[in-house]
Amino acid sequence: MASKAPADSPDIPHIEGDRKAAAGEAIWLSGSADASPNADGRDVDEGLCFGDFVLLPRSRALVEGSRRVQIGSRAFDILCLLVERAGLFVSKRDILAHAWPTTHVEDANIRVQVAELRKVLGDGREGRRYIVNAPSRGYAFIAPVGRIVAPSQAGLKPPAKSPALRSMPAALGKVIGRAEASRTLLEEIGHRQLVTVVGSGGVGKTTLVASVMSRLNDGPDAGHWGKIYFVDLAPVSDERVVLRAFASALDVAIVNDEATSSLVQHIRGEACLIVVDNCEHVIDAVVDIIEAILRDAPAIHVLATSREPLRAECEWVHRLHPLEVPPATSGLSLQQAIAYPAIELFVERAGLRSGGYQLHEDDVEPVIEICRRLDGIPLALELAAGRLDAFGARGLAAILDDALSILTKGRRRAMPRQQTLRATLDWSFRLLKPRDQILLQRLAVFSNRFTLQSASSVVAGGGLAASDVVEGIADLVAQSLVTPDMNGDDTYFYLLETTRAYAREKLALAPEVNHVAKRHAVFCCELLAELVELFDEDDQAALARSFSILSDARRALQWAFSSTGDRELGVVLTVETVPLWLRLSLVNECQQWVEEALDLRDDQPRPRQSDVMKLQTARAWSLMYKASTAHQTGAAWVLARDLAERAGDNDYRLRSLWGLWAGQMKSAAFVDASEAAARFKQVSQQSADPDDCIIADRLIGTSLHFLGDQAGARSHIERMLANYNVPRHRRHIARYQVAPHVAALVTQARILWVQGYADEAMRAADASVDAARAIDHRLSLCFALAQASSPLALLEGDLDYAEEQTDLLFEETDRHRLDVWHIYATAYRGQLLLRRGEIQSGLPLIETAVEQLRSARFMQHYSAFVVALVEGLVLANRLDAADAAVDGAIAHATSASDRWIAPDIFRLKGEIAFHRHEVGQGESYFARSIELAHEQRAFAWQLRTAISLSRILDTSGRIGHARRLLTARLTQLTEGFEGDGYINLRRALKRITN
Repeated sequence: MASKAPADSPDIPHIEGDRKAAAGEAIWLSGSADASPNADGRDVDEGLCFGDFVLLPRSRALVEGSRRVQIGSRAFDILCLLVERAGLFVSKRDILAHAWPTTHVEDANIRVQVAELRKVLGDGREGRRYIVNAPSRGYAFIAPVGRIVAPSQAGLKPPAKSPALRSMPAALGKVIGRAEASRTLLEEIGHRQLVTVVGSGGVGKTTLVASVMSRLNDGPDAGHWGKIYFVDLAPVSDERVVLRAFASALDVAIVNDEATSSLVQHIRGEACLIVVDNCEHVIDAVVDIIEAILRDAPAIHVLATSREPLRAECEWVHRLHPLEVPPATSGLSLQQAIAYPAIELFVERAGLRSGGYQLHEDDVEPVIEICRRLDGIPLALELAAGRLDAFGARGLAAILDDALSILTKGRRRAMPRQQTLRATLDWSFRLLKPRDQILLQRLAVFSNRFTLQSASSVVAGGGLAASDVVEGIADLVAQSLVTPDMNGDDTYFYLLETTRAYAREKLALAPEVNHVAKRHAVFCCELLAELVELFDEDDQAALARSFSILSDARRALQWAFSSTGDRELGVVLTVETVPLWLRLSLVNECQQWVEEALDLRDDQPRPRQSDVMKLQTARAWSLMYKASTAHQTGAAWVLARDLAERAGDNDYRLRSLWGLWAGQMKSAAFVDASEAAARFKQVSQQSADPDDCIIADRLIGTSLHFLGDQAGARSHIERMLANYNVPRHRRHIARYQVAPHVAALVTQARILWVQGYADEAMRAADASVDAARAIDHRLSLCFALAQASSPLALLEGDLDYAEEQTDLLFEETDRHRLDVWHIYATAYRGQLLLRRGEIQSGLPLIETAVEQLRSARFMQHYSAFVVALVEGLVLANRLDAADAAVDGAIAHATSASDRWIAPDIFRLKGEIAFHRHEVGQGESYFARSIELAHEQRAFAWQLRTAISLSRILDTSGRIGHARRLLTARLTQLTEGFEGDGYINLRRALKRITN
C-alpha cells in the first residue's frame, strides 16, 4: 500500500478516502476508474493500489514507488481487468475478449501475458501473491486493493530521441569491467544484422546487454533506433511457446498457421532493434524466427545472448569472458589490486551487501584468492560478496573448496537458475547431449590445461570414442563450458574452476570414476618422465609447464593413496614427482607424499628397491629444512647411502654422500664434513658426469672455510667456478638441492669478506642472488640470502640493503615454510634493530633464534648468531649473561673446529673484560683474537680486534702504540671504504689523535 506523498511531489500517487484500504484490509473493487479534474483544475487519474504498485488505467501506467514500470499493452489490459475484478475468477473467454477484442488468438497467448505480468510484479517472491489460476475457472487477482487518486500521467511522453523500449530490465548495480565490450557491441549492432553475446552462465551477458540498451535509450547513443523490443526467453521452457514470447514482446497477435509471417509483417517497415535474451535452451526455435525476421525485414537488427552461438545466417559472435583477475603472484598493493575488474566488482557488491565494506591491506591477498578461485565470473563474485559479512575475507577464501554449497542467496528477484552457483551450472548441464554430459564430467579429472591428445588418452573409452572426445570438446567450447587457450604453438583447453568443481561432483557419482582416475594417474607418470627430460634440454620451457603438471600430479596422488585408489601406482607417481618438487623447492609437500609412499601396508605389494632408494633419498632431503626434523637427517642419509651401495647406483651414492656432507655441515661437524667431501671427490671420479668432480671442489672449499683455512678454501672455490659451466639442464639441482654455482658464489663471498675484500665480497654475494633469480629456484635464492647477502650486509653496516635482503628472505621462507632459514631471517631482523638502537625489540628476537637453532641442532652458523647475541647483551649491559654466552661459544667453536669465527669470539670476550675494567684480561683476549686471525690471514677480524684493542691502549696511556696499530691496518686496507670497518677505523684514529 502506497504511503501519502508530500505536497511537493505532484507526480507520485497518494492515498485518499477509504480507511480500510489505508489500514491494509482487502477491498474488492469492480468497474472502471474514471479520470476527473481535481480542485485546482488539473487532471487526476483514479487508480488502484496493491503492494508497492499503483495501477493508473486512464494513463495506462503501472508505477512501483516513484518508478514507472515497463509493461506490454496486452499484459496491461489483462492486469486492469483482473484488478478491477479483484477477488473473482475471470474466464479465459472474458480475458481474450478484453485484450484482443477484434482478433482471434489461441488461449496460449494468455499464459504468455500472465507470465510477463507475474515477472513484472515479482509474483511468488518474498511471499508476494497477486495472480492465481484454476482449471476451468480462469484467473483471479487475490491481493488487497485500495483506491487512489493521482495526477494524470496520460500526457507523459518518453524523453526526446529515446526509442520505445519494451520491457528491458535495468542493469542492477554498477556495471564494471565491460566498457570495451559495451563499445564493441554498440558499434557492431549498428552495421550487423545479428550479433550474439556468448559466454558461460553467470558471466554477465544480460547485464552487459542491459547496459548497452540503457545507453541506446537514455545515453549519447539514443535515437538510433525507432523502437527497441526485449524478448526474455528465460521463463520459456517449451520451444512451442517461443513464437508467442516474441509476439508478446512485439505486441503482435499471433494467428495459428500464419504466426511467423504476421510477426514479420507487423514490424517489416520499422528500423528497430530486437534484443533476445537467454536463447540457449530453445535455440532451434529462436534461429527459425530470427532468420525469418532478418530475411524479410532487412531494416531490423537483432542482439541476442546465449551460452552457445546460434549458428544462424549472418551471425557475428561476441565472446564475453570472465572479468580479469590478478595473475598467480602475490605482492600487489591495495591500489594495484583494486584496478582489476574482478576485485572492483567484488568490493563494490560487498559494500552494497555488507554495509559499506571497503578493501583494506589485510584483505588484499584473500580477496585476490577469492576472485581467482571464482575465475572472475560476475555471478559467483556477487554471491561470494553476499557471504563476506558472515565469514570475512580470509574465512571465505579458506572455505571456497565447497563453493557450490556456499555461494547461494542470490538476488530475490533473479531467475531461480541465477539464485545459486549450482543452479546456474545445473541449467547448463541439462542442456547438454548425454555424450557431452559424460565427457564434461570426465574432463573434470584434469586439474589444469589439457590438449586434445591428452584428453583422448585419459577420458576416451567406456562408450566414448576418440572422435567423440574431439567433437564433444568442440561442442563444449561452443557452449562456454570448456575454454580454449591458444597462446603459443599448441592449443590447450581448460575448465573454469567452478565448472570443474561441479563436473567433479558428477564424476564422483559415475561408475567409471576410478577407471578415469587411474588412467589420469598413469598419464601423469608419463608427463613427469617427459618433463625430467625436458629439464635436461630446456629448463625454462620445462619450468613453464611445471605448475600445470604439478596440479594434475597432486590430484592423481590424492586418488592413488585414497581408499579406492592404487597405492602401487601412487608409489611410482611419487618417485616420478620428486624431481619436480626439488626443482620448485616444495620441501614440505615432498616430505608429505614421500612419507605416505614409504608407509608400507601388509596388504599391499612391496615396492621395488630402486623406488625405495629414491624415496629414502627424497625423504632425507626434505627433512633438512624443517627445524623439527633436521636432527633426523643423518640417519636418513645413512639409510639412503646403504640402499645406493646395495643397488650399485653411483648417481644415488653421490647424492647420499652429498647429503651426509651437508648434514655434518649443518651439525657443525666440520672435520667430519671435510672427510665426507674427500670421499665424495673419490667417488665422483667414477661418475659419468664430469661436473661431479668439479662440484667436489665446492664441498671441499666450503668445509675448509669453516675450518679456518681461508686460502685453501678460496683455491678450491675459484677452481670450481672457473671450470663449472652452468648447464641448461637442472639435474644438479635435483641432486644437490642448491644450484652448485650459486652455492660456490656464496662461499666465495664469505671467504672474500673474511680476507678483507669487502667490495669483492658484496659483488659475489649479489651475483649469488642474481644467479638464483635467473634460474627461478627458491631454495637457491634463500641459500644466497641466508648465508651471504643478508649477513655480509650487516657486517658491512649497510643497514638499508640488509633490511631489503632480510625482508625478502623472511617472505620466501615463510611462503615455502623453510623453518631453519626463517629462523635466520628472524635473527637478522633482531640484529638490524640492535644496530638502530632498538635494543629492547631486537635482543629478544636473537635470543629466540639462538635457542631455536640449538634445539633443532642446526649448528652450522650457530656461533655467528651467538656473536650477535653477545653484542646485544653487552649493549643491554647484561654482562654476566654475555660472558656466559661467549664462554659457550668458545667451547662450541673448540669442539666443532668452528675456527672461521673464533677470532671474533675472543674479541668479544675481550670487550666484556674491558667493560668490567679488567684491562689485563681484555688485552690478552684481544691478543689471542689477533693471533687466530693472523693464522687465517683473516684481515676483517684483525681490523675489528685492532679497533677494540686500541681503546684499551688509549685508556692505559699507550697512545703511540694504539696509533701505530691502527695506522698499520689503515695502510693494509685496499677496499671497503664505505663499510663499517673503514668508518670505525677512522673514528678510532680521530679519537686517539684528539
